[in-house]
Amino acid sequence: MPAKGTRMTTEQRRKISAALTRTTLPQEKRCPRCQETKPASAFRTRKPGGLVLTAYCRLCEAEKLRENPPKPSGKTKPCQIDGCAAPAQAKKLCWTHYNRLRAHGDPLATPVAYRNPLDSLAARTNRDGPLPEGRPSLGRCWIWTGSTNGKYGRVGKQYAHRLAYESAKGPIPDGLQIDHLCRNTVCVNPDHLEAVTGRVNLLRSRGFAARQAAQTDCIHGHPLSGPNLYVDKRGRRHCRECRKRRSREAAARRRTDQ
Repeated sequence: MPAKGTRMTTEQRRKISAALTRTTLPQEKRCPRCQETKPASAFRTRKPGGLVLTAYCRLCEAEKLRENPPKPSGKTKPCQIDGCAAPAQAKKLCWTHYNRLRAHGDPLATPVAYRNPLDSLAARTNRDGPLPEGRPSLGRCWIWTGSTNGKYGRVGKQYAHRLAYESAKGPIPDGLQIDHLCRNTVCVNPDHLEAVTGRVNLLRSRGFAARQAAQTDCIHGHPLSGPNLYVDKRGRRHCRECRKRRSREAAARRRTDQ
């Protein structure tokens, strides 16, 4: 420690802070509930200033929580569903009823167990979907009404549109992706799905790269083709006429500054 009346340096503060917060974790620990010796990774950890192991392993901790669930505090309101005493977490519902509301649109919906993913796909598909705006000749979309990841439908760990394609047209070749011809990402109609390469799928999309690739003229009206096209080392396209104009303007500014 530094002498009294002197200020500590940054290095001294860092060493003292590291010594105070450092905690040596055991490699193994014995759970007092199941009386088994398990590795330290089997115990839940928290970080209130250093890593600290809880008393019980993860399995015993979960069993204890099920046997003695935490009681809601006076500030926490119960779930608004009649007969449910669980505390409200979101939209005045407990986690169970809230997740059912998200997945099925009804907090009282009873989860249905399907024998296989194909039964789930058939039960959660609405075949009276809208016609594609750009290509109505494809027919109506089959809308997936189950859970999604925000963009694509999910059947367990699989994508709904990939499962629909494989069930109707066979396995997806290696290196290919499934493109929605109707541009509706929750559609599972096999007639609207096509296996293409990643580049084709990207260029068919509505993203920035697709818009740039579809551009035939620069912003000043010069064609981005033939001798006027210049491609740099990164594969980006440039207009030679515009490059020449910018070079002439830069040279003129340099002459003026001189």
